Amino acid sequence: MLRQLSIKNFAIVESVTMEFGPGFNVLTGETGAGKSLIVDALYFLLGDRINTDMIRAGEERAVVEALFQVTPKSNVVKKLAEWGIDDHDGELLIKREYTRSSGKTRSLINGEMATAAMIAELGESLIDVHGQHEHQAIFNIGKHRQLIDSFGHLAPLLEKTQRAYEELSVLLNEQANLGGDSREFARRVDLLQFQIQEIEDSGVENLNEEELLSRFQIMRHAEKISKLVAEAQRALDEDGNGGAVGLFSTAVGRLQDASKVDPELGKLVESAQLLQEGLNQLSFDVSKKIESYVFSSVEFDELSDQIDALNKLKKKYGSSITEILRFLEQSREELKALSSREERLKTLGSEIEEASEKYRQVSAQLSTKRLKAGEELADQVVGTLKELGLTHAQMGVQVTSIEESGSPVLEKGKTLQMSPLGWDQVEFLFSANPGEPLRPLAKVASGGEASRVMLGLKTVLAENDEVGTMVFDEIDTGVGARTSGAVASLLSKLTKTKQVLSISHLAPIAGLGDHHFKVSKDVSGGKTFIQVKPLTETERIDELAKMLGGEPVSDASRVYARELYVKMRMQ
Repeated sequence: MLRQLSIKNFAIVESVTMEFGPGFNVLTGETGAGKSLIVDALYFLLGDRINTDMIRAGEERAVVEALFQVTPKSNVVKKLAEWGIDDHDGELLIKREYTRSSGKTRSLINGEMATAAMIAELGESLIDVHGQHEHQAIFNIGKHRQLIDSFGHLAPLLEKTQRAYEELSVLLNEQANLGGDSREFARRVDLLQFQIQEIEDSGVENLNEEELLSRFQIMRHAEKISKLVAEAQRALDEDGNGGAVGLFSTAVGRLQDASKVDPELGKLVESAQLLQEGLNQLSFDVSKKIESYVFSSVEFDELSDQIDALNKLKKKYGSSITEILRFLEQSREELKALSSREERLKTLGSEIEEASEKYRQVSAQLSTKRLKAGEELADQVVGTLKELGLTHAQMGVQVTSIEESGSPVLEKGKTLQMSPLGWDQVEFLFSANPGEPLRPLAKVASGGEASRVMLGLKTVLAENDEVGTMVFDEIDTGVGARTSGAVASLLSKLTKTKQVLSISHLAPIAGLGDHHFKVSKDVSGGKTFIQVKPLTETERIDELAKMLGGEPVSDASRVYARELYVKMRMQ
């Protein structure tokens, strides 16, 4: 319940504090007195933005404060606990102020800094403000769905729908990221397979380029090398006295003979023997090496082809075997990734099909429940409309599946919209006159009819939420005197479960209030001031008389006002 509202330097309001009571609170006043500024201040308090034009002239800061009484187990108290804000034993003080020089707004909840979003979230459970032109919202088709979902308590099913939508969206996004042109995909796979095969067939992975080129150079000059090595072989073994080997063997023999006489030559003999062994090994190695220079033309051609192939690979894939092998590894990894992607795409297809079915099932269930809830809501609203003078009014609801090409969701042969809210478009249908078919409400309802439909909806929905306070700014717009009593009676019914604040210009509604406030505008010292005064019973009757007959108040108007006041109190 809203216990107190304080407004300072807001528009033409200098300072106003109102103490509201439980039940029906009525605010009246002449046109232009500033009644709707109170509602505007509430909108600001609950999170709306304002600008410097809404600060009273000559002032630096506009401030709006509201004190609410909340129950211990309410969503508001739970939310405060989540944010670590003390609920002050059920008292909730919300304050918002806007500073001209900075252009910034400061928000406080029970003295703790808060954001506009936090206050707006609390506001959804604290107060429902029906602005002067808000009955036009009934023409907004998107609002129809919200009303039905609220009435049908479909929040848990909406959460399931949202989760199913998000799961499906994630899979579809992954598919899109992995997708692309399938032909380009196939071309890339073919190219990679060819390049990998070409490199692998070349045998380059087992080649040492330095050794390969060295062997090629030897083969090219094999005849010359072979001739020189053969000459060296002859010098070692064949030239006079058996060549170098033979001559050195003779030298070793002579030293051995001499050492028999001079034992000190033994060391020289050992050294000579070691050299002889080395010389013999050299002769053997040279003779064997000569054999390695014997090549066939086929071997030469094969080596030449191998080098030519390597040079071709260099032109395509890198300037060295190292670079070619790096390219080969990268190509293998990319091909593996592409192959994995192809496999993932196949798997994704199954997962998307499963997620689409899950979304279809929950959305179909949501659609069915919306239709049922809409019909129940429409029937109950019709009952209130009859009380409001629309005796022949009829309402219905139309729930239409929105089609969407390319959607993976298939229902009864149609591809339907994917959204967190399901695939439905919901619209109220209305007929005010007997014999007239139901048509879209936005097309056939007059302003007065729309106002009463909105009041009927508010009345029915009030039983389905925990909002403690309902504010109506001239809900009686478009309502004649004959129907005003019925509107008053309906507002009075709301007070059984809600605190009601109503700004009205109709006497029957004002006469029904438990608490009556008069809003007036005065000019003093060249400045305009707004005053809000709680009225005594005598003052209320005078105010009702003014509303009925204008000023000056006649005795007849005062008598009629008293009769109306007593009559409304007896309802």
